[in-house]
Amino acid sequence: MAAAAASTYVPYSQRPEWADVAPIQLEGPERVAAIQYTVEHLDAYGYFRAVLRSGELSARVLALTTDMIRFNQADYTAWRIRWLCVQQLGPQALPAELDFTHAVMLENAKNYQLWNHRRLCALQVGPSGADRENDFTREAINYDEKNYHAWAHRQAIVKMSGRWEAELEFAAEMIGRDVRNNSAWNQRMFVLKNMPRPGGDPVAWMRSELEFVAAAIQRAPRNEAPWVYLTGLFVTLEPWASQPRAMSRFPEVHTLCCEALADCPSCAPAHDVLAQYYEGLAAIGVARAAAEMAATGSVIVTADNEIAGMITSVLQACEFAQTSLDEATVADPMRAPYWYHRQRGLAVTMAEAAARLA
Repeated sequence: MAAAAASTYVPYSQRPEWADVAPIQLEGPERVAAIQYTVEHLDAYGYFRAVLRSGELSARVLALTTDMIRFNQADYTAWRIRWLCVQQLGPQALPAELDFTHAVMLENAKNYQLWNHRRLCALQVGPSGADRENDFTREAINYDEKNYHAWAHRQAIVKMSGRWEAELEFAAEMIGRDVRNNSAWNQRMFVLKNMPRPGGDPVAWMRSELEFVAAAIQRAPRNEAPWVYLTGLFVTLEPWASQPRAMSRFPEVHTLCCEALADCPSCAPAHDVLAQYYEGLAAIGVARAAAEMAATGSVIVTADNEIAGMITSVLQACEFAQTSLDEATVADPMRAPYWYHRQRGLAVTMAEAAARLA
């Protein structure tokens, strides 16, 4: 972009529209660290420094920032002044600005300043420009499916436009294209967290989402993305985020883990989630037993009453969790200290529960 600009560059001193501006040159050769600007860039910079001092915001300054950005696409000051010029010129400047940012994106799709500027323009256009923005980001994502800037831009656009269902479909499409695309999984979670929740049974909705996750896990059981997404559903989305150990209240999670392990016995994420499921069952059992003991005033539990059954269930859940963590240690020995840490916590729970039994 800079090379193309230099080949057709006309010095600002030769441009009649800039005859009234005296350029301000950079400091002299005594600078500690001198940047090696091209002759063209240095020329434009002199006039840019002049308008920075004067505070001018106009069409010619907008054109000047075009040169500045072509010479250095990361020049955040040039991008900032450009946006102020766009605001000054009004809505009629936006169509050309969108074309300009598209051209920059084709050359450098991970330019932070570009995406910040594009978002400002898009929000100024409003919901009517949502289709154009979605096409813009799709083009960037097709080139690099994990371009953080493009995904973040889509989040800003969907929050502005309210097209949540369409964004959910887009995330599903990208997951279908690459089940390991963490950005697409994150986008799906973002949409589910922020979109208005439809009426109906939330449990039925969650079961439907678990089916979506299960299908993705079948394609690549060891892929951690859907497993992390699965656990995230219960700690991020309401009403489950407000319910302790909500994941353990869905037997579908247990089934999902067992099916994955039947196909891939060494699947560490499946062992991890299965252990979490049993840990949750144990915690739920402990809470129920404690509540019942408080209600009845019991301290030591005899083997033949209802509380004893609760504690026995806690011990069984802890044992199953211990076994799952043993398998996780074999499948993923790099995380052995973490698995051992969780097992130590289970051992404490088991000891406390066993002490309650007479």
